[in-house]
Amino acid sequence: MFRNTSSPVDLSRTLVHLREGGVAEPSARPGTADPGLWTIGAIHADNSKALHSDVWERHPTGQEVLCVLSGTVHVHLRDHDAGNEPFATVTAGHAFIVPAGTWHRLTVAEPADLLAVTPRAETQHERVRAA
Repeated sequence: MFRNTSSPVDLSRTLVHLREGGVAEPSARPGTADPGLWTIGAIHADNSKALHSDVWERHPTGQEVLCVLSGTVHVHLRDHDAGNEPFATVTAGHAFIVPAGTWHRLTVAEPADLLAVTPRAETQHERVRAA
C-alpha cells in the first residue's frame, strides 16, 4: 500500500534543491553550501530592493526560468557591446527564460510574486555600477 510521507513546502521560506538522480531536497533559506544542480524558490517583492536589483547575476551552465505569478517584473539584460540595458516586462501568468551566461537583474514594476528555477553551478554576481 502507498504511504505518503511528504508534506507541503512553503517556498517563501524554503528552497528546493534538485539533485542528481531526480532527488528534490527542501532546505531552509538561504540554502546549503551544496545547492545541487538547480534550485526552486519563490519570493514576494513589494519593491526592487527585494529582488536585489543592485546586483547583476548570470548562470553560465544553464538557463534560468523566472515565472511571475502575480504583479509585474522587469528583467534587465546587460548588453556590453551597445552599452545599453534592454529589459523585458513580465506580467502575471508569464515566464521569462534567461539565456545561459546572460547577465541579468530584476526590478519590480508592480508588487509581484515570483517563482525561479535556477541553475546553481558557477553562478556569478556583480554589483551594478553607478552611472
